[in-house]
Amino acid sequence: MAVENKIIIRKTRRLPTFGEVLVKQGEIIREDTIIARGRVRNPELVELRVDQRLGVDPYNLSGYMLKAVGDAVKKEEIIALRRSFFGKSTKVCRSPIDGTIEIFSKSSGKVLIRGDPLPVEVKAHIPGKVTELLPREGAVLECKGSIVRGAIGLGGETHGFLENLVDAPDEVLTNGLIDKTHSGKVIVGGAVATLEALRKAASVGAAAVVVGGVDEKDLTELLGYELGFGVTGQERIGLTLVVTEGFGANPMNPEAFQLFKEHRSGLACVDGTTQIRARMLRPEVIIPF
Repeated sequence: MAVENKIIIRKTRRLPTFGEVLVKQGEIIREDTIIARGRVRNPELVELRVDQRLGVDPYNLSGYMLKAVGDAVKKEEIIALRRSFFGKSTKVCRSPIDGTIEIFSKSSGKVLIRGDPLPVEVKAHIPGKVTELLPREGAVLECKGSIVRGAIGLGGETHGFLENLVDAPDEVLTNGLIDKTHSGKVIVGGAVATLEALRKAASVGAAAVVVGGVDEKDLTELLGYELGFGVTGQERIGLTLVVTEGFGANPMNPEAFQLFKEHRSGLACVDGTTQIRARMLRPEVIIPF
C-alpha cells in the first residue's frame, strides 16, 4: 500500500481504437466528461449452414445467395433463397443478427456473420484540465490531489463522495453500518469488511468499498470463483472494491485512513483494476483537490 499526498496527477485517457476526440486542449472537465468515442470490432460471430437450410449442395449455393461477403445485413433479413416446384415451395435462410457477412465458404456451405461494431467511449475518470490531445485516440488530463494505492481490487472505474463508516482503522465494516443513504457513495471501512457488508453495499448501490482487508474465502464467495493471477477490473459484483493492505483482517494504513477522514464527503475516483501476479498495476483511490 502507498499514499502519495498533494501531488500533480496525470492520466492518459485513450480509446482502444481510433475514433473521435470530444474535448479541447486547455478545457476544464469533470470526472464524467466523455473524452472520446469510437466503435470496436464485435466479437460475436454467428455460423450458418445455409446449404442445409436450403437443402442444396454447397457447391451450388452461390446461385441462391442474395448477399455477398462484405454486405451488411439486418436481423431476420433473407440472405439466401431457394424456390422450387415452379415457385410453389420456398426455403429461406435469414440472418439471426445485425451485422456483416464476413465469410462465405463454397466448399462447406457455411456463412459467417459478424455483429455490428460496438460503440465504445472513454470518460475522464478524474476532474481537471486537458493538457494534451491524442489525435483520434483521447487526451492527457491533469489535476492536483492525493492517491492511495492498494493491494487488491475488483471492479473497474467509478466515482462518488467519501463516506467513512468507522472511527478507527482497526474497526470492522459490518452490514449494520450500511443503509440506502450510501447509494452512490465510496464507503471507507477499517481492518476488514464482512461478506455481508460487501453484499449490503452492493445492494444499496454503493459505488465502491475501500477497506484494509478482506477474508479470502469471502472474496471467493462474492465472486463465485477463486481469484486468479491475471488482471482484475471486469468483475460484476455490483461495486468496486479496493483492499489497501491484503487478505485477512488488516488495519488500514493510518495515513490513508486519516486522508479519507479529512476528505469525508469529498469526491473520490476509484479504480479496482489490479495485475495480481506482476504487481505492475495496483488499485487506486484518487482524491482530487
